[in-house]
Amino acid sequence: MVSAGELFQKACNLIYLLFQMAIIWPWSMIKYFLPKNKKDISGEILFMSGAGSGIGRLMSIKFAELGAIVICTDLNAETAEQTANTIKSNGGKAYSYQLDVTDRLKVYALAEQIKREVGDVTMLINNAGIVTGKKILDAPDQLMVKTMEVNTISHFWTLKAFLPSMLEKNHGHIVTVSSIAGHSGAPAMVDYCASKFGAVGIHESLTVELIGIPDNKIQTSCVCPFFIKTGMFDGVSSGSPILLPLLEVDFTVESIVCGVLNDEETIYVPRMLLPLMILKNLAPSALMKPLSDYLKLHTQMNDFKGRKEGKKAK
Repeated sequence: MVSAGELFQKACNLIYLLFQMAIIWPWSMIKYFLPKNKKDISGEILFMSGAGSGIGRLMSIKFAELGAIVICTDLNAETAEQTANTIKSNGGKAYSYQLDVTDRLKVYALAEQIKREVGDVTMLINNAGIVTGKKILDAPDQLMVKTMEVNTISHFWTLKAFLPSMLEKNHGHIVTVSSIAGHSGAPAMVDYCASKFGAVGIHESLTVELIGIPDNKIQTSCVCPFFIKTGMFDGVSSGSPILLPLLEVDFTVESIVCGVLNDEETIYVPRMLLPLMILKNLAPSALMKPLSDYLKLHTQMNDFKGRKEGKKAK
């Protein structure tokens, strides 16, 4: 039997929570669109997966220009080295390593090697990704499994490799490169969307875990862009090119870097995706068909040019 005093305390706690929500929610929305003070990342040791091409390459170069020591990793050792050489030719500091992020033992071994040769990683950017771009019954089993391994499961291994030293120092920043496909489904992308939803789930769960640590100073950010013109989504069309045009690479990278420097928890690119996602989550399921018809979601992948083995991402 709950006493009157306990009921009163529970009611007071609920009222206080609602009061906090009434203040924090609108203020967070306002802050999202306000300019912020960017942090200094000089001397930070930054690990980048998928650094050999696309936004991974450009982010590596940009973060190096801001003073970070960049660890460029990629399945393709040659492209990772090219990114590192570009950074060094611009006066920055970089190292390159070949890495298959789906092989947890190789991730752990490389983490130890980096610790010996460079130091403790303080910024982790899980960027590597692939896309199959086929309807679920046309997608080969092995490609669907590989999509999950690269886009989602590999995050477990890098987190286990680099989070311990961040916790020990109570310093670090973990960036999960997901996609707007991690918040909204799309046809011919069932495995890709599942993997990106998983990446968002990892980010959100990890954030909650870190919040529970007293005086935690490890930051987390989740990057959720629309389709980017990196070559990964060649042939994909936008049903609403005015409302949601395909993203230019330079604009996307600048937006991501700015969001990371501002310690934003979720970085939508473009920023207008935030109110659209709020509307999407509030809208009844009956609106999905007219919305899908308006945005021509069922035709956006018709001309997708992904290779049979899946398109290398970022």
